Amino acid sequence: MVEIVVPQVPEADGADVHRSARWIVTGIRERGEARERLEGVEVGHGARIETPAGSVLLVLDKRPTGYKDGRYKRYMAYDATLTLLLVEETGLRATPLWSRRFASETGAFGSAGAGQIAKHLATHPPAEDLHVHEVESGPGRPNWCAKPCRWCGGQVAKGAGQVLGHGTEAEVEHRPRQCRQPVQPVTGQTCALCGIAFVQGAAEWIQVRDPETGQRWEARHRGDCARWPGPEEDTQRREELRLQREKEEQAEQKREAKRKADRAQRAAKRRVAEEEERQAAREVQERVQRLGVKETTDVAIPFDKGLDPNTRMRLVERRLTLGDDTTATVWDVETYGVGRPASAYEDDGEYWPDDRGGRYYRLPDARTEYQQYKWTPLPYEPPRRPRFEPTPCPSDPSMKHCDHCGGTASFGWMVANLGLACDVECFDAMANERGAHARRYHSAA
Repeated sequence: MVEIVVPQVPEADGADVHRSARWIVTGIRERGEARERLEGVEVGHGARIETPAGSVLLVLDKRPTGYKDGRYKRYMAYDATLTLLLVEETGLRATPLWSRRFASETGAFGSAGAGQIAKHLATHPPAEDLHVHEVESGPGRPNWCAKPCRWCGGQVAKGAGQVLGHGTEAEVEHRPRQCRQPVQPVTGQTCALCGIAFVQGAAEWIQVRDPETGQRWEARHRGDCARWPGPEEDTQRREELRLQREKEEQAEQKREAKRKADRAQRAAKRRVAEEEERQAAREVQERVQRLGVKETTDVAIPFDKGLDPNTRMRLVERRLTLGDDTTATVWDVETYGVGRPASAYEDDGEYWPDDRGGRYYRLPDARTEYQQYKWTPLPYEPPRRPRFEPTPCPSDPSMKHCDHCGGTASFGWMVANLGLACDVECFDAMANERGAHARRYHSAA
């Protein structure tokens, strides 16, 4: 058997896909109407088929040539092109055995066309037991109307399936893998190809269309059968995966228990070290209080920040010389400002102690105290405008006085739009209205 691809109908060249056809031809009858004289198996255009080597493939392409007047109505006329192709061991021969274009299908299957078909069939006789197997159906001829599928009986919508046969014997079928699937599950079935029982998710129902025995549904493996394991192998594989997962979970539990123990050990060490550090700090504090401080030396200021526009805070590391000439290190958190002592604030010209901060004997305690204070801007206070009380008119009416403030002393009088001004501020106040003095004492003017 040789696998070939049947040539498609050249619709781009004007060929009619519904009136064109392909056959594996085996003989030609002496009488009959046009294509009724052919003997053989009709195959779909573009289909992938298996046929014996030496078979002759007949290709019929019909193209419309225009309308003609009949006895009762006009009809479309078609020409016909017949081509004979030989199936060799390597596939279809590139050069056709014979090809000719006729004015009509009737003429194509007349004496000239039938004679050529008989001539080449005599040269390449068909196999005695001809069996043509369709491996993959091609695009086929789309159906013009809705009909039941010849395989599953389901309704095929217009244009959704393909037509097989011609005239009154034409039948409609679904495209491959579009027929209704059987409702029974594939669990417990065996593959129709390899005979191995299915594992979960490995099977599907495949429709087998056989022109002799009709259609049937077979349970088969998805894709290649070799890549799917059998039930025993699948069970063994699942057991191995389960054991591997249990082993990994146990190893992870051990690792987590070790991490938890390490964390607890580190936390215990930190608590012991912190307690030792606190005990040492208490001893230093007790020494400072008992011996007193003879001298203080600033070592470093690791942190310094502003608390408000007038106050800053710093953390100072200091070395103290005690009464017995020994030294101790302490950390002071203190506030300060420009022109005033540390840890004090100014109120009404006097300095008062600031209770923020203090002395600490452990750097972490000092840092905690330092970090709890943040920058806080002072609340906004709008500038206070001085209250203005106009002065009474001078006793001498001939003396110049400001129409805004009533003042008499000025470096240089200015004439505003609505009166006499003594300085720039009064001049600006009288730019758009009369001055306060004039409104109060000269309202009648």
